[in-house]
Amino acid sequence: MKKLPLLAIGLVALCSGLMISWLVYDTRPVTLETGQWFGDQARVLPGFELVDHNNQRLDNSRLSGKWSLMFFGYTNCPDICPTSLQTLSDMMNAIDDSDVRKSIQVIFVSVDPERDSPEILKPYVQYFNEDFIGATAPLSELNRLTTVIGIGHSRDKASEAASNYDVSHSSAIILINPAVEFAGIFGAPHNAPAMARDLVKIVERN
Repeated sequence: MKKLPLLAIGLVALCSGLMISWLVYDTRPVTLETGQWFGDQARVLPGFELVDHNNQRLDNSRLSGKWSLMFFGYTNCPDICPTSLQTLSDMMNAIDDSDVRKSIQVIFVSVDPERDSPEILKPYVQYFNEDFIGATAPLSELNRLTTVIGIGHSRDKASEAASNYDVSHSSAIILINPAVEFAGIFGAPHNAPAMARDLVKIVERN
């Protein structure tokens, strides 16, 4: 007769343990409103070295321990870049949880290093948000990073000889997790409130 109470206690303990494990280590797939989350399929980024808008080195170590949103463009971009950076600024302002907000950094990577020096990048990115980081590197170094994450970019041949040339580039926003892995992607059109909700969900679940 004593075995039944012991069995009941054991079942309660087991259920409690499973519940605690589920709360602490929630492994359910993350469904996003506007982006794609790679989960266990996240890819480790290769070693890379950029220069930020303060002429400081920006490499894998600067991404470690933070959630990083990377957008690739150039300061002479007439439409996609300013629109996307404004959306990213609106997204950051839409995140009410200060801890979540502090865990995220936004990095604008110029794929036009010929014109976009650190001195040009700094006022450009800080016009949208004073916490945004601008960065660039020689094309050979940029390509080490962009090839892995599937970000295409090229100078338009029609304007290649001119000083006011255009650069074709992806409009996607890349999400890098604190382990410095390519963890997700937000495709255009970008929606600031939806991205904010998605990021809060990702950060709180991971």
